[in-house]
Amino acid sequence: MTETSRRIPFEFPAPELEAALPGPAPGELVLEPGQRTHAFRALHHREFALLFAASSIGDIGYWISFVALQAYMADITDKSATWLGILFFANFIPMMIFAPVAGVVADKMDRKRLLVLIRTVIAAIATVMAGLILADLATPEVLVVVAFGLGTTYGFLGPTQSAAVANTVPAEDLLSAVSMSSAGNNFCRIAGPALGAPILAFWGAGWAFVVYAATSALVALLLIPIRLKSELDLHADGGAWRRMKEGLRHARERPPAFAALITMSVFSVFGGAQIALYPLFANEVHGKPTQAFTAIVVASGVGAVLGAVGTAMRKTVPGLRTSLRWLVGFSVTSIAFAVAPSWGTLLVCAAFVGFCYFSMTTALNTLLQHLADDDKRGRIMSLFVVTWGGLIPIGAIWMGTMADATSAPFVVALGASACLVYALGMLTWIALQRDQASTEPLR
Repeated sequence: MTETSRRIPFEFPAPELEAALPGPAPGELVLEPGQRTHAFRALHHREFALLFAASSIGDIGYWISFVALQAYMADITDKSATWLGILFFANFIPMMIFAPVAGVVADKMDRKRLLVLIRTVIAAIATVMAGLILADLATPEVLVVVAFGLGTTYGFLGPTQSAAVANTVPAEDLLSAVSMSSAGNNFCRIAGPALGAPILAFWGAGWAFVVYAATSALVALLLIPIRLKSELDLHADGGAWRRMKEGLRHARERPPAFAALITMSVFSVFGGAQIALYPLFANEVHGKPTQAFTAIVVASGVGAVLGAVGTAMRKTVPGLRTSLRWLVGFSVTSIAFAVAPSWGTLLVCAAFVGFCYFSMTTALNTLLQHLADDDKRGRIMSLFVVTWGGLIPIGAIWMGTMADATSAPFVVALGASACLVYALGMLTWIALQRDQASTEPLR
């Protein structure tokens, strides 16, 4: 990448790739312009097919556990928004703490062994959680501790699994691999809550975690025969702290990357954390059973799938301006979601929220990947994990506390308004900067 291309702050021509939910997965690779591949070619490679199957099973289990954890916390705390916010905080704050380390570890250790270890630990934690719930020993404090443990494993899983995708196919099929991973992740966001709802309704949260433990154990077994083609130097010099500082310096040297990380931070604190309040919208605002909030998650997942399709149809990497426009869309649809007069209207708004959310985070993720040098990509994307998953719990805390004092619709609308002001302010600033640059004489 030339210095000139790094100085262009807002638009970068290249193919668009994306592959993850609830937000884009870190560590994905962007191909050079002009490369094409068949959408399903990656499935012809045994290693990718196994990884794809394992990841899909794991993602479905994750979403079943996600809705179960929130629903159970709402039930045992009398729908306390504060406890839901604390739970969300505990589940995501490990990403802020451990993501920078995880990026380094994923570049230093055997990725297959690391994936098997992570999935095994998840299975163990889910088993303990299932036993505690079935024995009626799971207090709010216990749920918070378990959520922190699971969040720690997710902090290491994200960058490792994303990097492993590139090790399962040759370079010419990488676009297919990333696209298929994206499709699978989006489908699981819909299928997981859809399967979780009847499990919760008929058997309860304890059995939902039994399912999660079983799927995680199955994933670990499916990963064992995979052979990753990695060129990692497992004996490279330099400590973890030095490598993390190199990643941060790499981001600072590229102003668009720094602006993208700030934008993601604002979104996470004031917008993305609203998912922690979805159980309250179902029960307190619209009078539905607490478990009905899974319908909101499914609706937003449908929107995310459409966002993935739209993203895949692009021929250029979206720049910062595109991301900010999607943030405007997210803000407007979130306000509409907050004031929706009926359950049906709320679900429609949730789909639009999911569409804009996924499109915006995809744009920021792809922009960062395009700016990053390949040998520092994992560390750059670990910063993305910090600004996304790491800061969302900060937002969940203030949203939950304020929702208890006021109402969930008011808090969501307030956070969306803050995102809207930021996005419009940044778009105005960018326009002024471009006008000023266009009036300067050529040197």
